[in-house]
Amino acid sequence: MSMHLATMPERNAVPIGLIGGASEVRRALVVVRWPVGGIRTHLLANYPIAAAAGWRFTFVGPADGSLDALRESLQGVPRTEYIGVPVKRRSCSLWPTVRGLVRDGGFDLIHSHGLTAAVHAVAANVGLRIPHVATLHEPLQPCRFSGLLGPFKRWALGRLMRRPDAIVVVSEDARANLLQYFPTLAGRPHRIATIPNGVRIRRPTDVPRDDSLRRRLGAAPDAALIGFLGRFMPEKGFSVLLEAVQRLAADPSAPPFHVAAFGSGDYRIEYSREVRRRGLSDRVTLLDFTPDVHPVLRQLGLVVVPSLWEASSLISMEAMTAGVPVLGSDCPGLREVLRGTPSRTVAAGDADALRHGLYLALTRPWTEAARSFAAAARSRFDVVRSTQRLLDLFDRLTGKGSGVRGQGSEQAQAPVAA
Repeated sequence: MSMHLATMPERNAVPIGLIGGASEVRRALVVVRWPVGGIRTHLLANYPIAAAAGWRFTFVGPADGSLDALRESLQGVPRTEYIGVPVKRRSCSLWPTVRGLVRDGGFDLIHSHGLTAAVHAVAANVGLRIPHVATLHEPLQPCRFSGLLGPFKRWALGRLMRRPDAIVVVSEDARANLLQYFPTLAGRPHRIATIPNGVRIRRPTDVPRDDSLRRRLGAAPDAALIGFLGRFMPEKGFSVLLEAVQRLAADPSAPPFHVAAFGSGDYRIEYSREVRRRGLSDRVTLLDFTPDVHPVLRQLGLVVVPSLWEASSLISMEAMTAGVPVLGSDCPGLREVLRGTPSRTVAAGDADALRHGLYLALTRPWTEAARSFAAAARSRFDVVRSTQRLLDLFDRLTGKGSGVRGQGSEQAQAPVAA
């Protein structure tokens, strides 16, 4: 049924006082097809707090490096299990393993992440009726329902998404997107909860000093360092960024700069070739995904987020809490995060608008405004508030109480590996 079962030892005890009065351990079966990118960051931010409130987790996901990386990052969360399901090409049939685990009993809740995982969890839960919370992390796009079978697929998914006991969306833009594609869900508004994303708060004084990035890039001492931190996928707008950078590099009045692009994804090789084809090897460097972005953020003069679509934007939150200026697109989800902050936006998918935005960021940076906003950003985007709302939802569905004590992430989080 599964390739392997790995149980993490209880390496760090949960501090007394963080349990929030939980009288018993509650168990959640977590279904995740793609434990990478924003989903991974979401899990790392929320689940340590939930564990401190008395929840224990069993993850079911693909038996590949992504699940291994998640296990390594959550090594401080006690009594957590990981069950890998074989991947055949791009197919990973999670539902039989999930159904077997649910039928064996012992789980109070199913928590799925992403539309694919939600569908597998629904199929596994037929006739068993374990409370199911489905958190959606990506907006729906027309391409998902293209072709002759597209309308039927959309109808079928709409029917399936009526089965979870609650659907969590991470922004109001994401909620509007969901109802646009599945309008029948509008008749069940009580089942859709908007719980905005949040991030684990780390103050600048808690982040080790690291000045190695400039040397690693071979960038000139006077070159501004611009960071792209995200998956190398089309929806993240990396090709648009390369087009904008090529145009900016051709402008003799533009100050010197270098783009450090950290990420992973199926398009990394293709984007590496595009960098060379555009003659940008001395301006853009593609680097491996980094699990802890904070030491990198402290070395950047700007974070650019050129996404074509988002449900939310965790890297924008991370940058703002670190006091780093953000230049983002005005796509839904991202615009909601940047609204009311010093961050600037440009039209999504418009390379010339992005070039102009980058030029202004280099010639008229808003560094001081970003630094001044950092304290407000840490309060606004602290994940503890969001996690408490998620736990309240768990409690309502399971009829069991929990809670999170403390006024901020520093007080309410179990240890997590960077």
